[in-house]
Amino acid sequence: MKTVVLLFAFILVNVLGYARQDTVLHFSFNESSGFNCKEEVSGRSFTVSTIKKNLEIVPSLFGSGLRTDGYSTSVKAGLSVPLKNTFNISGWFALETYPTDTAGFFVIKNSSDSSWVSACINQFGYPLIGIHKNGNTKYISGDNSIAKFQWFQITLSTDNSKIEMFVNGKSTVVYALHGKKPDRYDSFVIGKDERNKTFGVFPTEYINGIIDDIVVINKAADENSFSNFNYGKIKSIIPNLNIPAIRFANDFNRPQYHLLPAANWTNETHGLIFYKGRYHIFNQKNGNNLILRNINWGHFTSPDLLHWTEQRPAISPAPGYDQSGIWSGHCVIGPDNKPAIFYSAASSDTSFGVCLALPEDDSLLHWKKYDDNPVVKGTPKQYERVDFHDPYLWKENDTYYMVVGYGIDELKTRRGALLLYKSNDFKQWQFLHTLFEGNPEYDGSGVFWEMPVFWKENGKYILLVNKVPYKKEPANAMYWVGDFVNEKFVPDNKTPRTLEVINQLLSPSVAKDENGLTTAIAIIPDLIPPKAQYEQGWTHLYSIPRTWVLKGDKICQQPHPSMQSLRGEKKGFLNKEIPAGKPLLLSSGEHQLEIEIELIPQNCSGFSFIIGKHPKNKEFTKITYDFGTQEFSVDKTKSSLNKNIIADGRSGKYKLNKNEKVNIRLFIDGSVAEVFINNEDAFTTRIFPSLKESTNVELTCDDGTIKLANVNVWKLKNTNNKTNF
Repeated sequence: MKTVVLLFAFILVNVLGYARQDTVLHFSFNESSGFNCKEEVSGRSFTVSTIKKNLEIVPSLFGSGLRTDGYSTSVKAGLSVPLKNTFNISGWFALETYPTDTAGFFVIKNSSDSSWVSACINQFGYPLIGIHKNGNTKYISGDNSIAKFQWFQITLSTDNSKIEMFVNGKSTVVYALHGKKPDRYDSFVIGKDERNKTFGVFPTEYINGIIDDIVVINKAADENSFSNFNYGKIKSIIPNLNIPAIRFANDFNRPQYHLLPAANWTNETHGLIFYKGRYHIFNQKNGNNLILRNINWGHFTSPDLLHWTEQRPAISPAPGYDQSGIWSGHCVIGPDNKPAIFYSAASSDTSFGVCLALPEDDSLLHWKKYDDNPVVKGTPKQYERVDFHDPYLWKENDTYYMVVGYGIDELKTRRGALLLYKSNDFKQWQFLHTLFEGNPEYDGSGVFWEMPVFWKENGKYILLVNKVPYKKEPANAMYWVGDFVNEKFVPDNKTPRTLEVINQLLSPSVAKDENGLTTAIAIIPDLIPPKAQYEQGWTHLYSIPRTWVLKGDKICQQPHPSMQSLRGEKKGFLNKEIPAGKPLLLSSGEHQLEIEIELIPQNCSGFSFIIGKHPKNKEFTKITYDFGTQEFSVDKTKSSLNKNIIADGRSGKYKLNKNEKVNIRLFIDGSVAEVFINNEDAFTTRIFPSLKESTNVELTCDDGTIKLANVNVWKLKNTNNKTNF
């Protein structure tokens, strides 16, 4: 491999003239120190600007390259010899994602009049030339998108008549120059566009990938300049776009055995399936930034629901019917016994639909959008509201049904609803009516429903929806149990149950595992401010796999049995009493734990788990059960010294009997804690201690005593989730 790279480097030197005297700037990224990279013509070093705690120099096409993150990494360099009107700029790139907005490969600037020229790419991968002159900015686009996960060369050339952009030696965009030309260019930016656009606190004009061998030459280029170069051989070298381990190496809050993407933004999971010996789950993914924009369908695979590999996105937005959004949906086995993806899409703020994608191989790594998308075009005409999303499908006898999340606005009333469709072939869908509608004044079910699940268990149907935030009430996962009668859902109880005792987990994906157990994985949001997300570099994660068993009208949840395989070193003790004011230290120094306790409350009024506690009490989180109020609560008012973390609390009603044993299983993984009660109920919370030493876990009571019948504490293994980038 090294010989091949050196050969290509030799060819590149001869084709583009790196060794010639007209080369005025060259960044190879082979020499770096701290946050500085050496410019090889002048010998000067220039600072790499980034929010990251380490400069990410990675193996690349010609030695080493600069790994960028999509929202913060760039290089600004001054030219020791200003350029006139005739020059070309060239560089090699490999992209993990397309940008959130128009982003720059490089920009050449004139500081005297603030004019600039840039080589850019938009959110669909189309190359652009950007020109800023006399206070006006314009972009001219090419006709073909640039492939992700491949090496490609970008060259921007200018002479007295035109500015021309080449992709792999082919002319792609041309802009004819008119009027007065800039008399000089004296500075240079790599990795971002010149416009400082943001979405909230998040910059949107950066690229996400690897940058290698940036060269500025005092000579224009044309297609003949590249005629001797073999781009096909370069294309055969697959870039390693896995996130460098150094990026999160010291982030003790980042979970190690939970499922989460390699970096940046994620949202709901959808479409958990077991197919041909492997589990697949999909997710809302913005691999380029930390915001809910430019969403792709991310894709994970696993042999066991624990050890996951993040694959390249299954589907991505493109100009047309899904250009304004590829949102959540469902992956199901279709009439041909092969999986199919149904997803919600939008071409504008007023044009929504449901679309279909089909796999091109049994690995499910490659998907093709259906030629006649959308298969459902817009909401039914009798309803005023135009937005609907998150299809969910199931089969009843020989008919396929699909519900789509919706909210009805009419006669000054608003309520959540599910639109019901049916089909025999997955491609022609007939709207029937609403499967079910809420009554928010009576049942608190909100005004719009997302991420529905309609799951048959023990001859009954579970209808689960996620109500959107409304009037300061947070999103919440809630469900009814009932029957499917005459193509309507008939609930056994008018008031829904909430999925968690203390609301935080949302939008479960549900499927049968290989042994027939009903299994769910859901999102556990961060609930931290954007500034903290920006500094952290990743947002949200997913729960451990849980099993569901329906008892009457209640979903009983437990950790999936596979979790036991992660257990490592164990300590435990029996028949121990905890008097008031004398907490029992359960663990110290570990960020990944499972704790199982059987306790007898005896005469205490409540008990508390103290987690994320600093040995000197500088920060801690308190999870309490109060027999008087009959509720669990999470107090995070002292959970972090980081001022960007919101200090708050949540609670939920729950009845425990003082005279009966209480079983608690507590899973801690960095910033996430999942609590299971009596093998039936659960809740989650997120904590973000600022100090690595804040790991103590204690059990305490304020009065009386607690008797511990049994305690086991396991250190849990890292699942070493991988990325196939």
